[in-house]
Amino acid sequence: MKIIKILSFTAFLLIISSRLFSQELYIISHPAANLAKNRIEIRNNVLSYGGFKYFHNSFEVNYGISGKLTAYNSVYYTTQTGYKFLGNYEGALRYRFFTYDKQNYHLRAAWQGAFTIPINSTPIVSDKVTYELHPGHVVSFYNFAKDITVPLVDFHTTDNMVLKNDIILTNLIKRFSVTTEMGYNIAIPRSDFKFGNYFDWTLAMGYFALPVHQKSYDEPTVNFYSEWKAYYYQKNNFQGADVQNSGGFRLNTYVGVQAILMSSLMAEVSYMIPVHSNEFTEEFVGKRPSQLLISLRYLFFL
Repeated sequence: MKIIKILSFTAFLLIISSRLFSQELYIISHPAANLAKNRIEIRNNVLSYGGFKYFHNSFEVNYGISGKLTAYNSVYYTTQTGYKFLGNYEGALRYRFFTYDKQNYHLRAAWQGAFTIPINSTPIVSDKVTYELHPGHVVSFYNFAKDITVPLVDFHTTDNMVLKNDIILTNLIKRFSVTTEMGYNIAIPRSDFKFGNYFDWTLAMGYFALPVHQKSYDEPTVNFYSEWKAYYYQKNNFQGADVQNSGGFRLNTYVGVQAILMSSLMAEVSYMIPVHSNEFTEEFVGKRPSQLLISLRYLFFL
């Protein structure tokens, strides 16, 4: 009986510890963490632009292949009347190659490789570009040697495939976690127009706020997040020549809250605030809209 009690108490500590680790499930950023083996995550995101004037959805099915390797799958879609299926499928693998764990503390490192495949894309073979930034927000450029300047990351229907590589480092200390991430992303054009390759950097922080004292496995938890993402875009290219007014630097910040029920159901809200941009757009210089993300995800074992 004593052994059973010790094992039961140990299991309870592991459950509590795992709940304390929950604040590293960032809303926007990638942690150096993986889904448990044979665990599936289903997630739906709704991202609004311009005060719900434009929006798109994405649906994810993610799977824990092993304790260190997770497969991620995401596809964008729209339910707005009059607009076609919104393109882009993204597949990714995240491999955790370093782990240092102690009670209520860990340091982890991971590599993530991903590829984005366009769906319903329109090849660019002339001096006119018509693309859908988001459902209902169509932009056109003519004779764009000097004026198509929007980076690839803003588009969801292009003919460029993207290869992504990121190194991620996550440190958790009791209720606080911090993640840094750095990557380089390569655009592969289908025809004449190539979006610029770009670097990305992330600094994300999470805090396990509620409950103050974890008493049972069934208690809901609340986490708060501050996430910062920076990008440096190289110039776009058309038929071997750089587009002059393209490329540049961008910095965004995100604030968000996440509620978790039974360690399986998560409701999340995150608001993006543009901090800085020296890029050109089709209408403004350096002006970017704010964004609101609403997300639901559910995790379960096979």
